[in-house]
Amino acid sequence: MAKGKKESKKKDEKKYLTRTFKYEGKRYYIYGKSNKELNEKAFQKRAELEAGTMERVNPTLSKYYEQFTEVRRGSVRESTIRAQAYQFQGAASVPIDGNGKTLGELQIRDITPKDMQHVQMVLAFSGRTTETVNNIMAHLKHVFNAAVRDETIDRNPCACIVNLKRTEKPARETIHRALSQEETERFFEAAKKRSSYYLNVFEMMIRTGMRVGEIGALTAFDIDEKAGVIHVRRTITRDEANAYKIGDAAKTESGRRDIPLNPGILETVKKQKNLNRLLFGGNLPETLFTSPEGALLRDYSVDREMERCCKAADIERVTSHAFRATFATRFIEQRPEDYKTLSEILGHADISITLNLYTHVMEERKKAAMDNVIIKLG
Repeated sequence: MAKGKKESKKKDEKKYLTRTFKYEGKRYYIYGKSNKELNEKAFQKRAELEAGTMERVNPTLSKYYEQFTEVRRGSVRESTIRAQAYQFQGAASVPIDGNGKTLGELQIRDITPKDMQHVQMVLAFSGRTTETVNNIMAHLKHVFNAAVRDETIDRNPCACIVNLKRTEKPARETIHRALSQEETERFFEAAKKRSSYYLNVFEMMIRTGMRVGEIGALTAFDIDEKAGVIHVRRTITRDEANAYKIGDAAKTESGRRDIPLNPGILETVKKQKNLNRLLFGGNLPETLFTSPEGALLRDYSVDREMERCCKAADIERVTSHAFRATFATRFIEQRPEDYKTLSEILGHADISITLNLYTHVMEERKKAAMDNVIIKLG
């Protein structure tokens, strides 16, 4: 790091002293009324320049993450940036033993594999699921890989981190599981007794397999009775500030799809239109399915009401994704040969997702079939 050796000083017309020096090939000017003031200002300026150089070549992890995010902005969805920033903060706030700093405050070149193992351990004992911890560590690995590519660091300190073994049941067996026919009937009976505002939303989810965000983005024009389909074109998402909005596109390219209408779906749409007229009169909201106040549908509000209905029906808690799984399960049970059609209806990006679900459902049916086989031996 070059430091200017040649310095000069002179008095200007206003009786101020001037000192100049070079730093990394650039000349800087310092002004003061005395040599003491010049010395102090020159020292301070050099310190600022050196700190700035350090910030460029070896920023803190949090500072680098700001740059990492800025580069991705515009090419990555706002909702993705927001969700990943939340993951990053969970790790960045972990104190690092012996440093008196958090992970985010450490300079990126100084972070070691041991530090990252410590972060993984702290996250694992914080009450987070193993899946969440693994997702956080995977995102950090992605960040450090970017730092290796742009030559900010020489090696990825996450390279040796191994995923934690799952200690809890996967969500598809708990909160995302498909409801049985008997559970489905009990749930909707409970929802009707509660006069749940979200009853029509529940019906749309289980009749179409649509996600909450997709249902919440539907307008009356998306229900194309003439063509006999629902046009799924958008979804509700959240920006970096966590505000809900209707996105410009579906969740994925394959998420942009048409779902055939049937009498049950049309009946649910009709009930929702009647409810909107009753609640909002002539001042109808832009979207068909909304919050009770006419605002955009929020997934957490739907899930919270589902939890209340599950409790009333004496069913183990499930979230809105369970209705998507329930629709898919009933479809496979009744039309197992049409798995490709199901994949299109669900908007799966990869048919392997549908096939995994198909395999799971078929295994369950096989178990149920064996349970009902009675062989008399005498």
